[in-house]
Amino acid sequence: MQRFQDRFVKGSEPPSVYWQRRAIVAGAAVALIVVVVFAFKALGSGGGGASVDGEAEPQEWVRPSQSSTLKRPHIAPTPEAEPSSASPSPTEPAIAACAEEELLLQVVAAFDEARSGAEVPVSVLVASGSEATCTAELGEVEVELAAGSDVVYSTAHCEEAEPNTVELEAGAGQTAEFTLDSRASDPGCGGDRRRLPAGDYEIRARLGEAVSPPTSLTLT
Repeated sequence: MQRFQDRFVKGSEPPSVYWQRRAIVAGAAVALIVVVVFAFKALGSGGGGASVDGEAEPQEWVRPSQSSTLKRPHIAPTPEAEPSSASPSPTEPAIAACAEEELLLQVVAAFDEARSGAEVPVSVLVASGSEATCTAELGEVEVELAAGSDVVYSTAHCEEAEPNTVELEAGAGQTAEFTLDSRASDPGCGGDRRRLPAGDYEIRARLGEAVSPPTSLTLT
């Protein structure tokens, strides 16, 4: 026995010292193995119920509570459009045209005397004698030059009328401007537009059946 121990013991110290050291190292190794085994068991028990063969053990089904389920978002219903209770605004009645017998016309020439063939500016005032607002078409106003009962010139002969509807309040009026060239004219602007002979003429304004008082013009 002594020879056997001497084979594994080398050194100057007594053999008992070496065997004690070896016993301590062996005990520490055993303790480490025990710790590792217990650690593996602990991991196996917390791994979702795995069995020894590595297969997952069936878990008991537990009904989820209402608080744990996914809640759907609440979508408020879209309110239906209510029919509009507001009534449409009433259409304003159209303004009536002025009656011709209630129209008052006045013509004013820039000159009382002019050379034959010269241009003469003329203003025509159209006023309403109606108690209500009415409309008048100034584009239909005509200015004519007459020698006695003969109309020798008219703006309606050669000039194309342009629409110009205006509103006339009671007692109010609008002015239309014209230019007389003091040359003879015929309906449709036919014939020779010759210079009018010297003499006294009358200027009148006309709108339908409404006629202004005449104003005098002398051509030289």
